[in-house]
Amino acid sequence: MVADREEIERFQGLWEGGYFEGDPLNPVSASTYGELGYISVLHAVYQACVRPYVDAETVVVEIGPGRGAWTKTMLSAKEIWCLDAVSAEDNQFWDYVGEDHKDKVHYLQVADFSCRDLPDDYFQFLFSFGVFCHITWEGQCAYYRNLLPKMQSGAIGMVMISDFDKYNAAVRNLDYLRVRKVGTDPILSCLNDAAGYVQQFRKGHNSLYGNWVELDKNDTSSSPGRWYHAGVEETCEMLESVGWEVIEPDIGLCLRDPIVCFRKPLW
Repeated sequence: MVADREEIERFQGLWEGGYFEGDPLNPVSASTYGELGYISVLHAVYQACVRPYVDAETVVVEIGPGRGAWTKTMLSAKEIWCLDAVSAEDNQFWDYVGEDHKDKVHYLQVADFSCRDLPDDYFQFLFSFGVFCHITWEGQCAYYRNLLPKMQSGAIGMVMISDFDKYNAAVRNLDYLRVRKVGTDPILSCLNDAAGYVQQFRKGHNSLYGNWVELDKNDTSSSPGRWYHAGVEETCEMLESVGWEVIEPDIGLCLRDPIVCFRKPLW
């Protein structure tokens, strides 16, 4: 007990005004971690939205793997079924993921949103990042509807969507949210930043936004690769209307885009 009191007493007056590491509510808050206080949003999404849900018994369905960056993070799964509009050859999927994983990774090139080639009541985890934002609202709804019977009871879904309100708010606050990498020569880095702002201004762009522009959610035009507004509220309402249960409307890890977490209800 004496030793305990002595240890506790050593903390008295140690941090004047109370220890303060930084502001956890500020996404770009400085802290005593310095340059080690920041990680890639993609890595944060992996740590929070993928790794806890995938193990050797998990059967995963991924929508839009592309080259396979996210697929590669889930190779510990029992099986992964990937659906993409582009062929594996054009995506160079196997070059990146590795052909030695073909025993557990199934790549399906699709022509619609029917999910007809997926087995019913089979999957425990659904994941998609950077894909639904490029699909029309009608296509997104079709995917949510057709994926439901493919999932087992209690299966978790993690899908990144586009919400132009959140996107535009991030763009408007870009200077507040920006974290500059200063490298080994902070003065030169700041001068390079300033030169970049001037160059963008001369091109007619906002000197703070750079190439970022606000998006119009009322724009319903169609063009290859464009973003389509879905919206957090609209997406959650749609998910629940077809039978999904929304767990978290937005995980909150990405300052620009929402990640919706939902599951197939337990029967």
